[in-house]
Amino acid sequence: MELHTLNKVLAYIDAHIHEKITLSELSEIACYSPFYFSKLFSEIMGMPVTGYIRIRKLQHSIIQLLDGKKVLDVALLYAFESHEGFTRAFTQLFGSTPSTVRKHLTSYTVPAYVVPKNSNTRRIAMDAEKRFSKTESAENNMHQLAFEFIKHSLEEAKTGYCTKIEITILPDGKIKIADNGRGMPLSKDLHASKAVLNKILAGSPITNAEYSQMGDLTQAGLQTVNSLCETLQITVSKGDQQFLQTYVRGIAQHDLIVNNLACTPGTEVIFKPDTAIFGEPVFSQAVLRNWLAANTAGIESLNYEISVSNA
Repeated sequence: MELHTLNKVLAYIDAHIHEKITLSELSEIACYSPFYFSKLFSEIMGMPVTGYIRIRKLQHSIIQLLDGKKVLDVALLYAFESHEGFTRAFTQLFGSTPSTVRKHLTSYTVPAYVVPKNSNTRRIAMDAEKRFSKTESAENNMHQLAFEFIKHSLEEAKTGYCTKIEITILPDGKIKIADNGRGMPLSKDLHASKAVLNKILAGSPITNAEYSQMGDLTQAGLQTVNSLCETLQITVSKGDQQFLQTYVRGIAQHDLIVNNLACTPGTEVIFKPDTAIFGEPVFSQAVLRNWLAANTAGIESLNYEISVSNA
């Protein structure tokens, strides 16, 4: 399929996003039979045309939810047959219900559709070497998620506020990173604390299609890291208060929880990379240890531990 033809099809989908788009419509635009068009689209875009249309509809629907529209009205606007069907598809893609997104997501921009660079070729299946490269890249980026959090602990250590970092590889693909630094500037002012979390950590869902265009995650930032996590829980302890927030694919799942109790200052983050993007994640002690060894040179006051827990 030629590049200009694919662009025409994708533009048509976005222009008619509120309608029920059929395979016959799109195949006619591309001047192919429905069967042949469907085959080419899947090869080029890496997903069935019906799956792509559904993702685009759900991405656009977030804007309407943030504008305050009722879930049923949004479902009907994007040609879903029922409130239940829309909610089920939405939650399956983004990990949060429409109501949760409307309450806790701070902002969202519908990502522009992107035509893969190799769209002029029919065969997209990778050979063994390319498949290995893709897997290796996913593993590197998965570890980069952890490195981005550890970097913040190291910044605290460089200024003398953090002397210990504990990294624990947990079951089910999770990892825990804890330090005894100052943590985020949260306070008894819940409105201000929420604003701090939103600015530093809150993200928005990233689908597999978007991730495939992102490349290396070095310097990705914590909002992007959070968006690429299936689940993330952060606990910040400061003096006589402990702050807790949970996220799913970058979206807060509840109001900020504050517990009044005496605690040692520090931050603990437990997260699991998104299995829809990274597969079944397995963190490597060796990779983490090598990275820390290379990035802690000269920080004499810092101690770090890396362990594996089966509990």
